Amino acid sequence: MSSNLEAKKALVAEIEEKIEKAESLVVVEYNGLTVEAVTALRAKCRAAGVDYCVLKNTMVRRALANKGIEIDSKLLEGPNAYIFSNNDPVSGPKIVKEFISGIEKDKKTSPLTIKTGIMDGQVQTVDEIKALADILPREQLIAKIMGALNSQATALAYVIKAIADKKAEAAAE
Repeated sequence: MSSNLEAKKALVAEIEEKIEKAESLVVVEYNGLTVEAVTALRAKCRAAGVDYCVLKNTMVRRALANKGIEIDSKLLEGPNAYIFSNNDPVSGPKIVKEFISGIEKDKKTSPLTIKTGIMDGQVQTVDEIKALADILPREQLIAKIMGALNSQATALAYVIKAIADKKAEAAAE
């Protein structure tokens, strides 16, 4: 076999591994993004433990097929970047949505467009990816749950104390 074919097989295997490790994957089209904007986006991704990769669409298509994920080939056309969320499923979509919102404040349209996504081996629509981006990060969700549980426990403690005080009053009389 030629070394070119071996290199392509190795690249497909590497992409398959990224897909397998990722909690979610967002496919974005980056038509007209400046170098400064791409650098800023990569920095945000890196800080959040998210991989931002520009990969050959044919290699990604092949890797997805090898993983048993069927995707409309039209979604993997054009200049695409692939954002792999490795720690939690919301970090990648959240970064992309915030980045697009920041660009849209400065311009009328964004050169970065969400095309599709993948989570748990299922292809996601743009609306599903945007909804995923609206979910609070894991740490904040845990904090909210703990706060709610703590407030309920505090309320229960007050009720128990009130009952104990009434019983103590009744016993004293």
